[in-house]
Amino acid sequence: MSFAGIIIAGLVVWLAVNSTETLAISQLQQTSQARLALYESTLRAAVDRYRYLPYVVARNHEIVNVVTGNGTVDIANQYLQKVNGRSGAAALYVMDRTGKTVAASNWGTPDSFVGQDYSFRPYFTEAFAGQEGFFYGIGVTTGRSGLFISHPISKSGEIVGVVAVKIELDELERNWQDGGETVFVSDADGVIMLTSRGDWKYRTIRPLTETDRERILRNRQYSGQELRSLNIAENPSGEDGLLEIGNERFLFDIKPISGSEWNLFYLTPMDYVAERRTSVMLITLIGSGLIILIVLFLRERELKLASQRKSMEFARIQALNTRLEQEITERRKTEAELRGTQDELVQAGKLAALGQMSAAIAHEINQPIAAIRTFCASARLMLERGKPENLGTNIEQISALTERMGSITGQLKTFSRKSTGVLEPVNIRAALDNVIQLLSSQLHNEGCVLEQSAFDGDLIVHADLVRIEQVFVNIIRNALDAMAEIPGTDNANGKTEKRIIVDLTQTRDKATIRISDTGPGIGEESLALLFDPFFTTKDPGQGVGLGLSVSYGIVRDFGGTIRAYNRAGGGACFEIQLPLMRGTQK
Repeated sequence: MSFAGIIIAGLVVWLAVNSTETLAISQLQQTSQARLALYESTLRAAVDRYRYLPYVVARNHEIVNVVTGNGTVDIANQYLQKVNGRSGAAALYVMDRTGKTVAASNWGTPDSFVGQDYSFRPYFTEAFAGQEGFFYGIGVTTGRSGLFISHPISKSGEIVGVVAVKIELDELERNWQDGGETVFVSDADGVIMLTSRGDWKYRTIRPLTETDRERILRNRQYSGQELRSLNIAENPSGEDGLLEIGNERFLFDIKPISGSEWNLFYLTPMDYVAERRTSVMLITLIGSGLIILIVLFLRERELKLASQRKSMEFARIQALNTRLEQEITERRKTEAELRGTQDELVQAGKLAALGQMSAAIAHEINQPIAAIRTFCASARLMLERGKPENLGTNIEQISALTERMGSITGQLKTFSRKSTGVLEPVNIRAALDNVIQLLSSQLHNEGCVLEQSAFDGDLIVHADLVRIEQVFVNIIRNALDAMAEIPGTDNANGKTEKRIIVDLTQTRDKATIRISDTGPGIGEESLALLFDPFFTTKDPGQGVGLGLSVSYGIVRDFGGTIRAYNRAGGGACFEIQLPLMRGTQK
């Protein structure tokens, strides 16, 4: 090969190597931007999933009462525990105006926040100033890192406390580490909080000033961490977009996280570029110039196709996220509408029940009215005959009858009121007593005896008294309808064949209510469909099939279960299980 050929070959090699390096860096930069957008979306989704919680909890009346000293701490703790359990956050807690925690979702754990003073935390001071608090740090109680989001609690225009949610992002960080890429998030001080490189966590991208260290120490943000600098050298070779950490060189890109002072870094090792450059050099030295050009062309095409595939993948992921957000919004809207519809069905069911019981109720009221008329006529005769000393007995009887009428109308008023939708401690025995007293006239008129098993103590559950009474009314009235064709009294032994048996039992954490009858039972083909909307075994015009469906939804709302089965001795049995409130178990 001539000298000129050597020069040309060397020039070709040099051009090939440099063009390959330029193309590789350009491709890596495009990929880096796409990966940054993907990592930002996953981080934002992990945070936004819980960001609304403090705002919602701050508007709960029981939380406002507890912060101002007028509420019940146990009820607030139960509410926070339930909401936190549904959301999946690490902890949900409430602080008064001094920063002291008065209620928390983890109140029953060794790491309970109740009683702890967090007034030194920035998220408390920011929320108490009327802003949303947004703070990442290591928990002073649990020793586990997490993101704290807070919101002020207001009453009559005055801030009276703060509610905060703690989010642990460990799972997100593990996913990053499993991905095998180099990515991390730094806060406003340059401290690395989340990273795919475990040895970089709580290192800083630049040395901290003494003022910054004192502030971080005062906030106890990263307790027990040295916060040593990574000693990052930017532009080590005078090239933009490059940095050096120890013996490693990276191509990097930064994306600020909107709504915070965080920055997301994505680092690509320069080893990839070096490998590409060496391979092209070898191919160029071995092959001819034509082969080199063909190889470069094919590689360029391959890189473009890969970039297009990744761009399309990113676009599909974005479209999927948008579709999921729309579906979540529609689902929440549908759930709210269903909740309102269920409440209306409960109210309509109660009014329908009152209509069907009207004959028995009218009979109960007409008897005292007729007796009052008789006593009044007797009193008039006594006055006409000059015997007023005997009026006392008549007046006492009239008073007793009016009290009986008042008791009946009072029960009707209580049963017909509309549910408030607020869950509170409910005594199952008291609810059953109310329902039995309300239905006593109908039971008597239909020749049915209601038997209750002996049970000592109270069963306290977290429910709505009006809706739980509606469940009992639906089941007992269905039992009466099922026994409609059975004669009221057995002429042979004088015992009634119509019986409803109510049995209460208790386990360590559950209350069980069984309501059985002596009717014909439920057909096997009907058992599987019994709680479906609009399914009924009654004749047309006798029912629309919503009573048991509504009852099923009510019991599920209270965290319980309901099932139906046929008893071995005949008749049907409905079994309801509800979780007992903490502190009420025997």
